[in-house]
Amino acid sequence: MISDYVSDLNRIVSALKIEKEPVCVKYTNETPKNDFEVSNDKYSVCGGILEASNGKIIVLSKETCSCFGGRSHLGLVSTKDEDSNSSLEFLVEGEKLWCDTKTAFRSRIRRDNIAKPPYGLSDKVYLYPISKNIFPPHLVLMLVNAEQTSRLITLNQFWSGKGSNIQMDGSLCWSTIVYPLVTGNFNVSVGDISARRMEYWDQNTIIVSIPIEQVHPIAAAIDKSTAGTAKTSEKFEKFVDKIRSKKI
Repeated sequence: MISDYVSDLNRIVSALKIEKEPVCVKYTNETPKNDFEVSNDKYSVCGGILEASNGKIIVLSKETCSCFGGRSHLGLVSTKDEDSNSSLEFLVEGEKLWCDTKTAFRSRIRRDNIAKPPYGLSDKVYLYPISKNIFPPHLVLMLVNAEQTSRLITLNQFWSGKGSNIQMDGSLCWSTIVYPLVTGNFNVSVGDISARRMEYWDQNTIIVSIPIEQVHPIAAAIDKSTAGTAKTSEKFEKFVDKIRSKKI
C-alpha cells in the first residue's frame, strides 16, 4: 500500500517514539509542484540528510553536491569525471581510511560489485522531510537510536522471516542511499567516521534505510509484534522473570 506511506510512516514514528523526522529520498528530474521552498545551496550528502531531518528540502546535483565522493556515489557523475587516482590517494593520505591505494581500490571494487552508483537515473536527488511530501519517495531514512533500530529490524522481518543483508561499511551516502536503492534491501548504517565528524552527527544516531515498498508491511506489523506495541503473554513474562539476571 505505497499510496498510504505518509500515514504508515507517522504510525511507525509514533509507536517507536522516533524524535527525528523521517527523511525521504527521491531521484527525479521533476520540479516540485507546490509552494515549499527548495534549497539550492551546496550540501554534502551526509549534511543534507541532517538538514532534511530538520525541515529543509535539499536538492543534490552535480552542481550542488559539495562532496566529490558524494557526487560519484549517488551516480550524479561518473568516476571518469573525477580524478580517480587522486581520490584514492586522498582516502589514504588525507582521510587515512586504508593502509594504501591498492586496499582502497579493492574496497571500491567490492562496493561496486554489491551496488553500483545509479548512473543515469536522474540528474537530481531530493532529500526532504516527510511533512513536506513533495514526491512519492524511493527511500525513507530513519534517524534512530539502538533500541529503535532493533525494533525496526524485527518489524521488517515479521511477515517473511527473512533477515536483511545489511551492509554497514562503505561511505555514509553509499550505505544509506545507494545500496538500499539499487538492491531494494532494508539497511542499517552507522555511516563512515569522516562523514559523522564532518557534519557533527550525534554519536548515538543510527540510520535505517527503508525502500518505500517495505514501509507498509513494517507499519502493519506494529500492533502484532512486541517490537511494535503488542504485549507479550503472561507465560512469557513469567519465563523472562525466571531467567532475568538483574532482579528489580
